[in-house]
Order: sequence, then structure tokens, then C-alpha cells
Amino acid sequence: MKNAKQFVSILLACLFCISSFIGCSGDTGADVDTTQADTTASDTTAPVDEKWPEVEGTVIYVDVAAEEGGDGTKDAPLRSIQEAQTKIREIKAGDGLPEGGITVLLASGEYKITETINFTAEDSGTENSPIRYMSAKKNGAVLTGGITLDASDFEPITDEEKAKLIDDAAKEKVLKIDLSKYGLTTETIGKIYPHGNDSRSSDYPGGVGTWTSELFIDGTRMELSRYPNQATEDRFHASFVKIGDNDDVSVFSLKDAYKDTFTHAALWETDDIWIVGFLGWNWSSAVLPVQSIDTNQMQVTLGHSNHYGISEDGRLFFFNVFAETDTAGEYYIDRENAILYLYPTENFDSSSIVLSSFDNYIVKMNGASYITLDGLNITGTRADAISLSGDHLTVDNCKISGIGNNAIRANGSYLTVQNSEICEVGDCAIIMNGGDQDTVTSSGNLIYNNSIHHWNQINHSQEYAVKLKGCGTVVSHNEIYEGPHQAVIWYGPNHIMEYNELYNVCYETDDCGAFYSGRRLDCYGSTIRYNFIHDIGSDGGWAMGIYYDDGLGGQTAYGNVIFNVTGYGILTCGRDNIIENNLIIDSDDSPISITARTRTLPNMVYEHARDLAEHVEAMQKNPEWDEAFPGYGDIIPYVNGYDGDYDDPMLSTNPANNVVRNNMFFMTDGRICEDMVYDYQCFKMGIIENNLKFTDAEHVQLPGIEDGDCTLADDAEAYKNGFVKIPLEEIGRIENN
Repeated sequence: MKNAKQFVSILLACLFCISSFIGCSGDTGADVDTTQADTTASDTTAPVDEKWPEVEGTVIYVDVAAEEGGDGTKDAPLRSIQEAQTKIREIKAGDGLPEGGITVLLASGEYKITETINFTAEDSGTENSPIRYMSAKKNGAVLTGGITLDASDFEPITDEEKAKLIDDAAKEKVLKIDLSKYGLTTETIGKIYPHGNDSRSSDYPGGVGTWTSELFIDGTRMELSRYPNQATEDRFHASFVKIGDNDDVSVFSLKDAYKDTFTHAALWETDDIWIVGFLGWNWSSAVLPVQSIDTNQMQVTLGHSNHYGISEDGRLFFFNVFAETDTAGEYYIDRENAILYLYPTENFDSSSIVLSSFDNYIVKMNGASYITLDGLNITGTRADAISLSGDHLTVDNCKISGIGNNAIRANGSYLTVQNSEICEVGDCAIIMNGGDQDTVTSSGNLIYNNSIHHWNQINHSQEYAVKLKGCGTVVSHNEIYEGPHQAVIWYGPNHIMEYNELYNVCYETDDCGAFYSGRRLDCYGSTIRYNFIHDIGSDGGWAMGIYYDDGLGGQTAYGNVIFNVTGYGILTCGRDNIIENNLIIDSDDSPISITARTRTLPNMVYEHARDLAEHVEAMQKNPEWDEAFPGYGDIIPYVNGYDGDYDDPMLSTNPANNVVRNNMFFMTDGRICEDMVYDYQCFKMGIIENNLKFTDAEHVQLPGIEDGDCTLADDAEAYKNGFVKIPLEEIGRIENN
């Protein structure tokens, strides 16, 4: 035994010497740490090119700072994407695209956009030879339609201008800048216009034109001067004033508690003042102009009627009011004289200050194929940022921000938006359409692993992080947060929404949901699964985690975790819906509501039922629908004059064939969990079973709930009652770089 120990000691010593010799000899080996390697002149390793990363295949180099006349090589780059397009067209016309395609590599820098970068079929790649426009450093190549303002160009305001401000502190803080020095005029600054769902009328449809120039400091959208100021908490109430008496068209007063508004208004110059208002319903707002304010009669007259009228308790705030420039980050633009006024933010002198000015798409692809935008930073337009129309088009690793209207409009097949950040957007983040609804042909479109936040910043409702149309788009592993209204809406069949995390949405609106669709029977086959939906709604705002509204049918929701919502966890009132194996924690209302409202409420019978019938009649003309969704052809459209059996389960307005089972409900503070809400007809015509509720006051079932971890304990009662584990650890964004 003693000799054996000596042998082992000698062997270990020899191995140590050998490994030391290898480490000193320069043989790196697979497991040897070389971070402290000698880098003297004898080291022959080529230095890393920090400007141009190594890219395989054919590369065309572009550098906005390069000299003119380059040929696209590393030593003589081209200067713009348009020049690279021309070169690629020449290559295609000559020997053709090389195997493996072409990468257009853009050096970091600011590429000023004065006209849309258009891609057509002439610019397309192929499956074996795709074309990629790639930033050499992620988000380092900035395609901007904005104008950078110099902090040193801001100057104090005059005494006459100070006198127009209400807040005394603001008089000494507010600065101004002459935008004409940057080439801006009344026309290029743009204007505010009626906007949103409630601004519709026969003479002025809502949502037309491009939005006004906006100010962004360090990438964050600043606020046009407003009253009352934006509240940091209780955004449902404190950010607005409430309407009292009104004529239901365009004239209103305010509730007594808000009459001091007219004390302020007496000091306002009332030219070009606007409101954002939830005037008729708390789920629909509009941007509308103020025609006049009578401070004696305490009345406001709008310059544009509201589509849904004006109701008592409607909410609004005034904006574009110079006198109310009283909070850091608020600004006002005198469009006639091209003067911008700003209450500076902290560290303003060292901040990036950008005014959006371009009034068209930054990038537009029409009829193009096999093109990727990779790692670009796209910003600074008053209009939509990107239009994708074609097939096999991809937005990857990009940042899209500082946008007046929509970030991305996409229409086609095999379109992908992935690994990107989309934020500071006036309207929708992504609108995607593709596939064929009539033939139930999926688009192959994908929205994957994106961070989407701070959208819908102009109208405050009816604009979405993701808006789906067509058939068969997958929305997966996205993080979606900080939106005043609903996050995801869909139209058409067979969409899949999975593994997403949604939170802090619906905080300014009512009767809404993080996932929402409604009043449709042509969306069959869409599935919401394995999503983490939490912190939805606000005090005073009734918000659901998943909302199947106004007769929506043919949906499936399973494996979702819904935590801390101000309404129901899931609300459904249609037919052929499956709701299984969802974990719902701390819903202010019942965890699930399943109703027969399309059957029982008069307005549903006369209005919504008509819509449902139209969808059924249209889709039943397509044989593919009954093949894809067996039994769909047997649905009986409810129309005026129907004289059949109102209890027939196949009548389109009946809540038939719904399945609600194996769902688990928890309250974490000891309260008694509300029972599910369901009508007798739902129970009679469907399956409602094995839905269990628990109290978890000691967090025995949910040990990490105080830290927001909704993972059930391994021995949770839910698992003993047929509940299947939800893969919470797989939900959300995937770090890939």
C-alpha cells in the first residue's frame, strides 16, 4: 500500500510537469486558459479588426464616413445602402448571385435618411443566395430620419414668453431653440391631426397622415406640454380630468372636482390645443382638436365630433398647451415660427437630443424576397418605419424606436421579426398579415424573441404590440410590456401565441385584455398557450389576462399562468372554446367567466349576432373550413327573422361545445377565491368540470409568490387533481447574444 501511494504521487507530479510544459510552450489546447498569454512582438496572431468583423462569403462594405468613389471593398467602402443595392444589381446582371449570398456590412455611424430605402424584386436574393444588410456592430449603424439638436443651441426664453407660463419655477427653467437653423419649416415639422378609433367620421377618417415631429432625449419620447401632468402611478385616474355635463356630441363641462382646470385654461392661448380622451367608452380614445374653451360657462367645445359620443365620467387630458410646460421633459413646438420650447431633463447638456422629421418609411420592401435586415438601428420617422411585402423577409437583431406611427407593417409569407427591440412607438409595434384565411393556408410568419415596449403612445388605445391578420402566424418567446391598452389582437384562423411574457399593460383602459379578440367566428383554431401574463390593468380599470369578447369562437387557451389582474383571468362568451390547465392567481374578479351574452343581451342579438352570422356564412362557402374545423359547416347563422329552435346548440349565438376544465385558481392572501361565473346555457351545452380553487395564505402551494415566482410547489394540491405542470422556466425571451 505504501509503494502504491508513492507511485500515485510520482505519477501526479509528472502529469503536473507535463501540463505546465504544454502551457508554457504555447500549445493552447482545449482546456487551457490563455487569457494571460504573452502578446509581445513575437506573437504572430492577427489583430482583431474592431470596425469590420469577419463575415463568411461575399461581402460588400459600406461606411457613411468613407470617401466617395469606393468599390465596396474593405479598403474602399461604399457610402450608402442604395449604392450597395446598385452593386448587387450589377452582380445579378453579370455572373449572378454567388452561392451563399451577399452580406452588405455597414460600419457604425449615422446614415441620414432623406428618402425611403426601397427594395423591389430586382433587389431580391434566393434561397441559396440570400442577401443580408448587417450592422458591423449591433445597432451601430443608425438609419435615422431624425435631426440631432445641439444642447448649446438652446437659449433662455424672453420675459414675454415667461409671462405665458403658469408655473413660476418653469419660467426660469424652460429653454428654446430655433429649428429653422436645422432647416426645419412648418411643413417639415408636420402637424397634429385627429387620430384613433373615436375620431372616425365620414369627412375625416381617423389615423390618416403622418404624426408631428417629436422630441426624443436619450431615446425616450418626451411629452408634449399637457394638463394634467402624466401621473407616475394611478395612471387610470390621476392622468386625466373627468367630464360632467355634456351634449353627447362635442360640447362638455367637467365634474366639480376638476373645475380648477378652467382656472388654468383662462391663462391658455387656445390656438391649436388638443385632447386625448376616453370620451364615450373607457376602451376607446381619440386625439381631437379643441375649438374653444369658455372659462365663464366652464365649457369645452371640440373641433371634431367623437365617434362614440361623449358620456358623463369620460376622461381626457389637454396637450400642446405652451402655458403648461412645467415638468422636466415637457416640450412645445411653435410650428408657425419653427421654435421648440423645452423644460430640460437632468443631464440635458450631455444627452442625445433628436427631433423626428422624416415623413415616410425608412425601409420599404415591395415584392422582394430573401432579404434580411440584421442589427440595424432604425429611428426618427413621423410615419411608419418599415414596410415588408413579399416573402422570406427578415428583421433580426434590430432596434426600431422613435416612430410616429407603426414600427413594422408586414404582408406576405415567411416573414420574420426576431431578436429585436421595438419601443417608443406612436401606434402599433408590429402589424403582420399573411396566409389565406379562406383556404386556411398558413403564412409561415413568425414574431419571435423580441422586446416590445412603450407603444401606443399617441392615442392610448386601439393600437397594439402585435396585431395579426390572415392565417397561421406564430408569436413566440416575446417580452411585451408598458402599453396603456391591449397587447396582442388577432383576426383569422390558426395563429399560435406561445411562451410570451406580458405585463404592465392595460393600465389606462377598461374592459380590455392583454390578449384580446372579439365579435368573430372566422378566427377558429387560434391557440394561446404557455404564456406568463401578470400585473394587468390598474385600479379602476377592468382588465383580463385573456379576453374572448363578443362571441369569439373556436379558440384554445391552455397552460397559461395568469397572475394579478384587475378583472377576470379569462373571459369568454362565444362557442367552441377550450380553456384547460391554466393557473390563475389573484384575479380581482372570478378567475374565469364564461357567459352566454351573445344569446341574452339585446345589443348582442341585434348587432354582434349579425357580425357573427356574416362570418359563418362567408367561411361556410369555403370547403377547406369544414375540413380544418369539423362541424363548422353545421353552424346555423342567426339572422333577423330566424324562427327555428333558439336552444339548438348549432345556432351561432349559442355558447355550445365549450370545454372549461382542469384549471387551478389560487388566492395568496387568504381571501376566498371567487367562484367561476357561467350561465346555465354554457353548462348545459358544454363541459365545465374539475376546476378547483385554493387559498395559499402561507404560500405553501406557491413558495416564491412574494417574489413574483408563480411556480407551484412540487407537492401542490393542484397536481393531485389532474393539473399538468406548466414549463414556466421556458417562458419569455431567450438570450441569444
